[in-house]
Amino acid sequence: MMTYSIRIDKSAPIEMRDGTLLRGDIYRPGDSEKHPAILTRTPYHRQMSFDMSFLPYYEAVMNGYAIVIESQRGTYDSGGKSGLGDNALTVEGSDGYDTVEWIAAQPWCDGNVGTCGGSYMGLLQWITARENPPHLKAMAPWISGSGGEEPSRHNGIVNLGVALNWLLGMTVEAIDRMEKLGKDVSAIRPLLIKARESPELVYNYLPLKDVPHFNFEGIREMWTSRMLDSSRDTPENFEKTRTPYEKVRVPCLHVSGWYDFYPSGTLSHFTNMREKGGSKLARQSQHVLMGPWLHLGPTQGGDTGALGFGFAASKLGSGLGAHNLAFFDKYLRGMKVDLPVVRYFVMGKNVWQTAEMWPPPETKWQRFFLHSGGRANTAAGNGALTRDEPGAELGDNYIYNPHFPVLTCGSRGHLQLVRFPGSPQEQSQAERREDVLCYTTPELKEDVEVTGPLLLHLFAATSARDTDFTAKMVDVYPDGRAYNVVCDGITRARYRKSLFEPELVTPGEINEYIVNLEAVSQLFRKGHRIRIDVASSSFPEYDRNMNTGHAVGEDAVGVPALQSIYHQGGYASYIDLPVIEAKG
Repeated sequence: MMTYSIRIDKSAPIEMRDGTLLRGDIYRPGDSEKHPAILTRTPYHRQMSFDMSFLPYYEAVMNGYAIVIESQRGTYDSGGKSGLGDNALTVEGSDGYDTVEWIAAQPWCDGNVGTCGGSYMGLLQWITARENPPHLKAMAPWISGSGGEEPSRHNGIVNLGVALNWLLGMTVEAIDRMEKLGKDVSAIRPLLIKARESPELVYNYLPLKDVPHFNFEGIREMWTSRMLDSSRDTPENFEKTRTPYEKVRVPCLHVSGWYDFYPSGTLSHFTNMREKGGSKLARQSQHVLMGPWLHLGPTQGGDTGALGFGFAASKLGSGLGAHNLAFFDKYLRGMKVDLPVVRYFVMGKNVWQTAEMWPPPETKWQRFFLHSGGRANTAAGNGALTRDEPGAELGDNYIYNPHFPVLTCGSRGHLQLVRFPGSPQEQSQAERREDVLCYTTPELKEDVEVTGPLLLHLFAATSARDTDFTAKMVDVYPDGRAYNVVCDGITRARYRKSLFEPELVTPGEINEYIVNLEAVSQLFRKGHRIRIDVASSSFPEYDRNMNTGHAVGEDAVGVPALQSIYHQGGYASYIDLPVIEAKG
């Protein structure tokens, strides 16, 4: 069905069960027919949500869909009190339910309602879906983490850059709203403008809890909630915020990028819904698409960070918009559409592949061990990565100084993370530092495709009571250029056993640390080398561990730590690579 006339209703009132009026923009075919509808609920400006690249909304309307973009309670012109400080989003389930059912009851809707949206808007979909509104038939959560996971916190570690990016964006609307309510914002606005112009004033400030730019009522609470509140790291909170897959009964299209915040969160949603979804239809109707992208999806030219992935990775060439439309055609309209279960982009080969499960069934796990002659420091050191098990070897040492952290080189998620460019980026500058260890394979004798999840097992000791270990995987070109194929994974020592029962370490004690490098699909070409970089910071993407054992944000002065990485019999550090062997 194709329509050439579009009706637009701006700021349409949508009444909730408690009488609160939320506001939404409605785009629908300009006829008198009934149509399936797609809902996006957002805390951001509705026009910004409309312009997201994952689904071409105008094209959807022209193909016979009604599009509704609604402002979340307490944001912009929607009534009620904002729940942005409530990490369990208590009211959003009922608001989502009421909105779906309101849409289904409109004379222009045929009763089939889907939802879509990315990041926070993906989280809102999960909260709506678990309420099971009767007319919700399908959902497309893009670039959203799993359970209580959120981009600004990762296993107890604060993603400082993301928290700062988010807060600087959200405070614009927050102070405008305060001003409309008659509050004096004359002292707040200049400081927030200064923070947006020079974010280093915030992320370099110590202690973080005393950042002056956010020390105002209404803003302070947002900063504390995102940055300093560790009370959310409890079993009770995770139970409140986890995704109850058994309550979600609809088909889903999960979309993310290899350089997004948590691609493994998207893949976890997919696999959990296939196993635990609340209906047979849901379990049998899960689809996932993974591209070579950051948080905002494909670009016009197919480039991400410092690399180009060709036309197939671009907005047009990826077919991402058409894929989303095909999903809704299948599950809102009942059309016969051949939609792959898994569609993923192999970087380096720059092609799309399909599979029936994740990881792909042909995956062969190969264990690679870290080695050195006692000096893996810098890319010019003697660190090695091979299939050979280690014997008696010297370990590697470096000093991590929180006042001289390794700067983020290829951030996760954003094109510009507080002015640090997004991944992938060339790593030579970082790999010249003495506090970066580099473990590299010999030149590859044939192409090697690595597709699947990545976990690095490190045996390490530290002189501190608490510290961090970071790692990334790097593609080393024959000419020496080195680009990260995954962003920095990170683990905090106090959480080595449990997020819910943190335990400081005994200085000098050897412990096993597992660093989650998320997931990837990368073809390492013949003549290239695979490298694992290990360090203890990626600042300002993550808050720097001050090595004191104190809570995040408390310290103005940190303590240098001697870090030791072991790779010997009994303490073999390794990574299992999910290898897809070449066919034929």
